[in-house]
Amino acid sequence: MKRKLKYASLSAAAVLMLAACGTTEEEAENNDTQMEQEETTDQNQGSDDAETETGKEETTDENAPDEGDDQDITDQEEESGSERELTYQSGDSQQTGQAKLTESDEMDYSIYVLDGYQLTSEEPNKDVLYWNEDEQVFMRIETFGSDADYAMLTEQMIGSLEYDGGKSADVSGEYSLAESSGIEDLVIRQLETEEGFTTGAVFIKDGMTVRLTVFDKTEADQTDALLSMGATIGKK
Repeated sequence: MKRKLKYASLSAAAVLMLAACGTTEEEAENNDTQMEQEETTDQNQGSDDAETETGKEETTDENAPDEGDDQDITDQEEESGSERELTYQSGDSQQTGQAKLTESDEMDYSIYVLDGYQLTSEEPNKDVLYWNEDEQVFMRIETFGSDADYAMLTEQMIGSLEYDGGKSADVSGEYSLAESSGIEDLVIRQLETEEGFTTGAVFIKDGMTVRLTVFDKTEADQTDALLSMGATIGKK
C-alpha cells in the first residue's frame, strides 16, 4: 500500500513538472513571437518615417524659387522704383546719373528725370523738360492715346523741323532712345541750326503715342540725355 502511494506521488510530481515545462516553453514561444512582431512594426515605422521625410525634402526642392526668378523680381522692382540710373552720351564720354520718377501735372504719364533737370507744364497737352544750367536747352513732351493718328503726328514732327526750309536727317540709330525697351515704331529726325540742333522723335509705348522735340546747343550737347529721359515715359 505504501509503495502504491509512493508511485502515485511520483507520477503526480512528474505530471506537474511536464505541465510546468510545457507552460514555460509556450510562454517563451509567445514572447519570441511578440518580440518579432514589435521589431517588424519598428522597422515598418522607420521606413514610413524615412519616406515621409524624403517626400518633404522633394516637395521643398520643387517649390523653392530658382535664382533666375529672384533676379527677375529684383529687375522689376528696380524698373518700377522711385529712382533709377540712366546712362547717356554727352560729348565724347558716356555719363551716368540718378533719375527720379516724376508725374506730369496735366497729362497721364510719368517720366524719370535726371538731377539738374526740371519738368513743368507749358500749355494744355504739352510739358517742357528743361536743363537747369540753360533753360534754352529743353525737350517738349506731348502724349496721345492709342487711337492717335501715328502717321499724321510723324508728318507734323518732320514738317515743324523743316518749316524754315531746312532738310532734316534720319538719326534714329544715333541715340540711346533707339535701344530702349518698350519703344515701337520709332522715328527720329534732326535739323542742324545756327544755334545747335533741333531733334524730333515719335514712337509708341505703353499704349501711348509720344512726340518729343528737343532744342539743344552745340556746346551743351544734352540731346541724348533728354531723349534717354523721354524713353522712360509711361502711364501713371
